[in-house]
Amino acid sequence: MNSFAVAGGDIVPAPVVQENDDAGWYAGLGLAYDRVYSIDKGWFDNSVPTQDEVGNVVGIVGYDFNEYIGIEGRISQSIFEEDYADLFTYSIFVKPQYRFRDKDDLENDDGYFTIYGLLGFGGVNVDGTDGDAPAHPDMFGQEILSDTSFQWGFGISYTFVEQPDDERYALKDTWSVFIDYTSLIKDADIHSTLYGYDPKIYDKLSVDGITAGVTYHF
Repeated sequence: MNSFAVAGGDIVPAPVVQENDDAGWYAGLGLAYDRVYSIDKGWFDNSVPTQDEVGNVVGIVGYDFNEYIGIEGRISQSIFEEDYADLFTYSIFVKPQYRFRDKDDLENDDGYFTIYGLLGFGGVNVDGTDGDAPAHPDMFGQEILSDTSFQWGFGISYTFVEQPDDERYALKDTWSVFIDYTSLIKDADIHSTLYGYDPKIYDKLSVDGITAGVTYHF
């Protein structure tokens, strides 16, 4: 602890200044429920015509410049519940954010919520696959969609804070859980059959979904 002398020779301890380190890297993993659809769509309804619901594993790397803005990259691959669509995506987002916390009482803060937006650009690849309700046979292993597009989303996270012994508040070495919605491509041009039982040629395809996961700030 620092100290300084004042008139009369008394030694007075200098006040501890809390440092708020909001910049830094983070990485994480998530699971996504994604919808790949042409005309019809619905949430958590595998009977919707032209829609395939897929489960993706998502890798995340990001950097917070300060408490209000960051940048985030994502990459994902479908791993289960695939019908006609084998889905691969990648994204780079600018991430505006707002943290709900009391800056005047950080030493007693054991966690806080953050709301955030995702604005960026990325790619979507959809190949036909032989799933539970397979793609049309002429599309097995063939490209249905490969395109790049503007992407956007929004979400909420909760960060668990463990106060360090040196009375210094920092974002580093913390865990967060999150859930968010992302729109990865909308009405992209295709010329393809989809489900095997449907011989119709479709000309539009969209992908969006909900992701939940965990990140670690280091």
